[in-house]
This record gives sequence, C-alpha cells and structure tokens, in this order.
Amino acid sequence: MDPILEDDLALALRMADEADAISMRWFAGGPIPHEDKADGSPVTEADPEIERRLLAIVGEVRPDDAFLGEEVGAHGAGHRRWIVDGIDGTIVFIQGGTGWGTQIALEVDGRVVVGVSTSPAFGWRWFAHRGGGAWRRPIGTDGSAERIHVSDRTTLEGGACSFIPPLQFLGGDALAAAERLTAVTSYIEPAQHAALMVAEGIVDCSLQPTGGPWDFAALAVIVEEAGGRYSDDRDEATIEDGGPAIYSNSALHAATLAVINDAS
Repeated sequence: MDPILEDDLALALRMADEADAISMRWFAGGPIPHEDKADGSPVTEADPEIERRLLAIVGEVRPDDAFLGEEVGAHGAGHRRWIVDGIDGTIVFIQGGTGWGTQIALEVDGRVVVGVSTSPAFGWRWFAHRGGGAWRRPIGTDGSAERIHVSDRTTLEGGACSFIPPLQFLGGDALAAAERLTAVTSYIEPAQHAALMVAEGIVDCSLQPTGGPWDFAALAVIVEEAGGRYSDDRDEATIEDGGPAIYSNSALHAATLAVINDAS
C-alpha cells in the first residue's frame, strides 16, 4: 500500500462525510429549489455549497493542491488536483430519488489516483485508490467495507448493460449507440450510477454519453481498481473530452467499443 495514497483516500472519505451532511440536510428538508444553467441542466444551492466546503477542506489540509468543481470552477494550480461534483444526478436529487451522489477524485500528474462516490440517500459509498482495490461500505452503520469486482463474463452477447442517464432519457446518437448495445445485451435500469454497477459486477458494460471531468474521474479509478476499464469512444482513458464514457469489465471493452461505434 502507498502510504501517501492511503492518506489521500482518508482525506477524500472525510470530504465525503462533509458532503453527505450537507446534501442530506437539503434532501430531508422537503422540496429542493433549483435553477436551470445555461445548458439547460438544473442546479440547486446544495451543489455549490458542497463544493465550497470541500474546497475549504483542501485549502486547510492540502494548501498546495489545486481544485476543480463543476459549479465553483478551478482554483489553484499544480501537479495535484482534486476534482469534485457536488451533486451528481441533480435531477434525481430534486425529484426525491435516491440514485444521486457526490463524486470526489484526486488527480496526480494527469492520472486519477483516488476516487470516492458517496450516495447517502441510497445508503452506500464506493472508494478506491491506485493499487488498493475497489471497495464499498454502507453509510450510517457499523458495517465493514467489502471489496468489489467486475464480472468475469468474456462474451458481450447475452451480457448485461446499463446507461446514465437511463435509456428512456437518451436521444440522438447516444440513443442509437445504446440501442445497438441493447440488441446484444440485456438492459438493466440503473438504481445507482451505471459505472458502479459495472464495478460491482451487476452489469458488464455501461455508457455515459456526456459529462465533465467531475463526472468521470472518481468512477474511472473505482471501475479500474475493480478490474475493469474506462475510456472514451476512441479507447483513450481521458476525463477531459466531454464523453462519451464507456466502462466495462475489461474483457469486453473492445467489443463494447465496437458496438457503440458501429454506425453502419
């Protein structure tokens, strides 16, 4: 185990505790007011509140580290950067569902090395650091962490897939790619983030058509430490190009990409 990464993961888990406290205060308080951003996506006051709190923690504990939040933007510079999405799944959050969460990641020299995905309304937290495996733990109980692994399936046909957002909300090229994938696999509606379903072996592959670094970073390292693969549709493991993001159990990554990219 790398003691530095262990310390960084411990900090990320502390940040997740703080994020959960803020998000659940809003979630338990009744209807959640929101506004629409320029791109039409919703944002609540909880989103920037969480990110500002986590930015403050990084400033206190890792003052030389940079920070990027979906709502609060970029702060600082350097070879270490924390990447945060205060509320991932804001629509679900507003509607009172449980499949939303906070994404927290640490990137060092351009490589994501720590990831935490915490979903307090759903009751689970997932986390990983490079070389340490991927884990999940129930929130709010004394339950111990359990290691998670991707599926061992080696043929795409007859496997299972999922999408974020769910299939019924996709359109255009994303829907066409998803339908090609569901033609050879069974679709499972996501109760949690589809990438986490890959990490747990519930599905063999997943597609997230668009997003920013804050959407992909934590999930990428969790899936990879669970034995899977993450890439865009060109098979490049970048979090910066806006998607699509493809997650798989590794053995099926090439086949998944081939189906997604087959526009014939």
